[in-house]
Amino acid sequence: MSNNIFLQEVNAQYLLRELTKWPRARLGEIAEINPRRTAGLNRADDELTTFVPMEAVDAQSGAITGATLRPYQAIKKGYTYFEENDVIFAKITPCMQNGKHAVCENLKDSLGFGSTEFHVLRASKKLSPKWLHYFLRRPELLEDAQRHFTGAVGQQRVPDNFLRELEIPLPPYSEQLQIISGLTMALQSVDAARLATQKQLAAIEALPAALLRKAFNNND
Repeated sequence: MSNNIFLQEVNAQYLLRELTKWPRARLGEIAEINPRRTAGLNRADDELTTFVPMEAVDAQSGAITGATLRPYQAIKKGYTYFEENDVIFAKITPCMQNGKHAVCENLKDSLGFGSTEFHVLRASKKLSPKWLHYFLRRPELLEDAQRHFTGAVGQQRVPDNFLRELEIPLPPYSEQLQIISGLTMALQSVDAARLATQKQLAAIEALPAALLRKAFNNND
């Protein structure tokens, strides 16, 4: 299937919508930014717990692919806490620009710890975590986040206030799920094409960014 035909089929399925008419909301109003650890967490020190270092997040797929299990005692202090369906967002350069962002899924006992260089975002009931994840992975947003870096060269980070003030399109929750389903299938097709052939690799590599742009902005 050629690149153009593939994009046409994706458009026909779900992308030709009047997306710009959706209301927008500040992310800080519909998600918790770096929420505190759940109060009263009672866990045995030897209990195996999910641990996600930065290298455990695959930048290309935007998924946790290398999580390990470590005793709770070894990670309960000095690391970032998150829960099932939280979104982790790498805040430090170059991990942020490279796409080290993921939805936390299949965590042991629905909780985990990871690198201190992750921001954690916990979506409200109005916002699908995967909708938030796809929104944050758009190349335009990552470029904008880079312009808001703070800190010394080589140790620059995205401040949490940048995420808090972000405006995100907010269609009805059911429509978020519908579009996520189509977008997920489209991106899976891209992965299949990448594995099946090395021809026109540059065009295939560019598809995820193009799909994310169209899903959130119909002006492209």
